[in-house]
Amino acid sequence: MVHRSPRRRLTTVLGVTLGLVAVLGAACGGGDGSGAPGGGGGTLKVGALYAMTGSGSFYGKVMSAGSELAAFEVNGSGGAQNYKFELMVEDHQSGDADVAVSASRKLIQVNSVPVILSSFTAPTVAVQSVAKTQGVLVFNGGGVGADLVGKENLYNTRMLGSQLMPALVQHASKEEGATRLATIFWNDAAGRSINKVTKDACGQAGCEVVAEEPHEIGATNFSAQLARIKARDPQMLVLGSYGNDVGYIVQQARRLGLNIPIIGNEWTPDAAKIAGDSLEGYTVIMDRFEPSSDDPEAKQFVAAYQKKNKDKPEFYAANYYDLVRYVVPDLIAMATKAGEDPTAKGVLVDQMAAAVKAKHQFKTVYGDAMVFSQDGTVNKPAAVFEVRDGELVRTLGFEDGQLTQAG
Repeated sequence: MVHRSPRRRLTTVLGVTLGLVAVLGAACGGGDGSGAPGGGGGTLKVGALYAMTGSGSFYGKVMSAGSELAAFEVNGSGGAQNYKFELMVEDHQSGDADVAVSASRKLIQVNSVPVILSSFTAPTVAVQSVAKTQGVLVFNGGGVGADLVGKENLYNTRMLGSQLMPALVQHASKEEGATRLATIFWNDAAGRSINKVTKDACGQAGCEVVAEEPHEIGATNFSAQLARIKARDPQMLVLGSYGNDVGYIVQQARRLGLNIPIIGNEWTPDAAKIAGDSLEGYTVIMDRFEPSSDDPEAKQFVAAYQKKNKDKPEFYAANYYDLVRYVVPDLIAMATKAGEDPTAKGVLVDQMAAAVKAKHQFKTVYGDAMVFSQDGTVNKPAAVFEVRDGELVRTLGFEDGQLTQAG
């Protein structure tokens, strides 16, 4: 079952279908829908905080599609240890931390969720402090800021900017012989984090950041920032921006005559449509989900996602699918094996901590396993891609903080 905030409710066929599955599940053995120790089954509510409206609504669309598909599949197969998922989606309005905190209190105090899937850096950090006091587990599969590291009961299934960007900045500046870099970035926790790691990596590589230009999320006109950047005569432009903003920045940079290498850690189909041919040669480092993969789990996911959503999934949809399809069910299995009720506050938090300590390998549609670190970061497939003839082409791999030859 999928619930969305009454203020922003979106009616979908999938929501109706999941609702019927949940009702049938309760009728067939869930009793009153409450959980029970030792795998008694019932309903487990999964909270979700996505950007359902605002400038980042693309993310809410694909993240919810990935998690909804996973919930549908888990429920359709009888549940996770007989627990059916009830996905409860709230809108943080594209990064509003205050809105996110209010929504998280509703999810925790009214809906009694034991786990929340969050997104964006600032909302996730704000929600983590609330969830910690209530024994609620928090996952982030989209935000990239350094503030997401080292937070109790918060785990990230996306490789963060602090993990990826230093290697790309140092490699690209060396390959291009660039000693003068410029940055343009979201004026929020995520963007400022990318700007900082870029400056640090540049310093270590012996180059200099000659221009730093923050901008508001969802802007479409970057002429002022790009004009100031051009005046500083950089040899490379580094993006700490996301969503459609990437498309507008690259398009306008090229029109202004900034014919220099542009690198970042974000690519989306919508941004690619906006930028068009201007995106040719753009280099990006990010989670390595490839819809064309021959991995059986990936092929099944891509086929099911396309059937329900008509579009190919990208890594944001994959990350939230993984959380609901594999990560949460594994934790439920661990809890029930220990004779604990996974719907109770604190149980999934403890099981996740135990899984991390044991270096548990969580399945993923990336064609490999995910392993979490004590600081909440994840080790999973990532890679460098370059846009060639309008398509993403993998050029380098990424392992243990280092770039490798593409395999």
